[in-house]
Amino acid sequence: MYFTIEDLKKGIFGEVLQAVTRNEENAHTAIGDAIHEASSYLTARYDLAQEFKKTGSARCAMVVKLIRDIALYNCYSVNNPVGMPETRRKKYEDAISFLKQVQREKATLGLPRLQGEQSPSNFVAFGSNTKRKNHL
Repeated sequence: MYFTIEDLKKGIFGEVLQAVTRNEENAHTAIGDAIHEASSYLTARYDLAQEFKKTGSARCAMVVKLIRDIALYNCYSVNNPVGMPETRRKKYEDAISFLKQVQREKATLGLPRLQGEQSPSNFVAFGSNTKRKNHL
């Protein structure tokens, strides 16, 4: 499995996670939802099928961190949205903001890009020189 409860515990104390989720099933649901949410931003540009086959230290650290932040937010929002720490909400917003930047190709994760017909991306960069004033 790509992301486990042990990975989730690297971002929160185990006893706090147990209190927030109440049981492992809720934690697994939050992890699954986080993976799908992150995938929705990254699927058009990156080969996530290959990434999600990896385990341990072979995984992209940034993807793991983003999934952790989203999953912990999901744990709080399902069971205790009123008691959610502001830092947890801020980390979630930062993760989504970063995923949007990756989607717009303003940031990168270092994952292999989809190539050829696999890639549904039709991103085209365009621009021009700044307008010049050459008259007197």
